[in-house]
Amino acid sequence: MIFGTADHCGGLATLPKPQRREVEAALKAIVVSPSKGAATKIRREFLDSLKTSGWTNELIVDPESGMTITASKGGVGLCLQTGNMARMYADLMKLQTLYLNGAIEAAIMVVPSSKVAKLIGSNIASAERLQRELKVFRKAHFCPTAIYSLEVSE
Repeated sequence: MIFGTADHCGGLATLPKPQRREVEAALKAIVVSPSKGAATKIRREFLDSLKTSGWTNELIVDPESGMTITASKGGVGLCLQTGNMARMYADLMKLQTLYLNGAIEAAIMVVPSSKVAKLIGSNIASAERLQRELKVFRKAHFCPTAIYSLEVSE
């Protein structure tokens, strides 16, 4: 799958090159076409590829709550959000908490572009909205965050 990138608070520069290469390789390895019901398959292909590079399955944010993020490796926390828009905000809060607790030094958010979001469902998180809203929440979410958007060719 093709992808785009965006930056929040120096996320792309803070992201270690090995983790960046692994995430980008995992994104390129996704062969599922975006369509209704494809989100689970997209997620599985992406995470299977990351796992072969040594990324964790999930990282626990707080043992008592059971909250987790999608994956982590070497001080980088990753959230893949192909679901409801409202879950994106929870992901941002979890990443900021991990950052403040010193568990991560940088974050990655992987979300569909608005075009891909429309293809896979309704009210799905989108990279464009995430980027707009991170500008509003820059004082609340200041963890260096790299944003990867799942794209389709024109």
